[in-house]
Amino acid sequence: MKSHLIRLAAVAAVAVATAGFGASAAFAQPAMTTIRLGDQPGAEVSYAAVWVAEGLGYFEQEGIKIERKTYANGPAALLDMPSGSIDAVMAAIAPFMQFVARGGDVKMVLSLTKGNAALVGLKKYTTYKQLDGKNVGTPGIGTVHDAMLGYAERTMGFKVHRVFGKISDISVMIDKGEVEAFIGWEPAAAMAISQNAKLHYIAQLPPIPNSESLELGFSPKMTKEHPELVTRFVRATLRGMNYIKTQPKEKIAEILAKKMNDPKAVPIIMDAMGSVILTEPRLDMPSTRILLQTIAQQGKIPEDLVKDVDGWVGKYVDYKYLDQAQASLK
Repeated sequence: MKSHLIRLAAVAAVAVATAGFGASAAFAQPAMTTIRLGDQPGAEVSYAAVWVAEGLGYFEQEGIKIERKTYANGPAALLDMPSGSIDAVMAAIAPFMQFVARGGDVKMVLSLTKGNAALVGLKKYTTYKQLDGKNVGTPGIGTVHDAMLGYAERTMGFKVHRVFGKISDISVMIDKGEVEAFIGWEPAAAMAISQNAKLHYIAQLPPIPNSESLELGFSPKMTKEHPELVTRFVRATLRGMNYIKTQPKEKIAEILAKKMNDPKAVPIIMDAMGSVILTEPRLDMPSTRILLQTIAQQGKIPEDLVKDVDGWVGKYVDYKYLDQAQASLK
């Protein structure tokens, strides 16, 4: 009788723990599933929802282990998806839609970040327009940052000379006189400022309000063959967003600094968090329309595709997993 009661108590304890995490099926699975996830260097703040969730053990509770694969930029990560080398990519809306415009296929399941296009440069510059005729660095022609720079040029009436470079080389490029400023993601932008007293934020926020930046996209193979795994990944990420929404910035910065293997980076990360919105899981369509129309005007995608931006983007966004994850967390 005593052993029977012990078994019942154990079952009840498991049931309570499982209910607390949205009744994930993963809790009944002893084996972990590895998700190969593509991202970019110096982007821990940009992808804070995922890395905070990982640091707090939320993915482990869902039976997921992340294998991080870092690429120079979003377009490079997406180009590797068809090979089967990665299961999911974190990248910006511009490279995602350029990827599908060229025949690629992906399912975007969640928006991770808004903003995230900080313009860093010499302190003598305080506006975008002052960079007219100057050399300005971007992390690549297919990035959302290059698109944002193009939007600023068109709407503010100036023109820069683009210099493509590694996001980690901002400070060095400016010190060498190769560029006067660099538009990029966080915390790489804040890190450059901390490394070089000549630098500051010319504009920490992009010129488009609530500007759509980064999404989480899965390969069609993964969404077709393992839809429940995608939902569990999204649920863990949502819990990361909820933590960011409710906890002090310093706590979040400490988790991200640990991910960066740099405990001293906490104040840098806290500065970088002023450049991003990390808790809105659905795409901001007004800014998405502007960005995609901008890259069409730049000749990066056919203009026919942006006659109906909402309809085109809607073919590659699937909120089913987000809806399921949100329902399970209520």
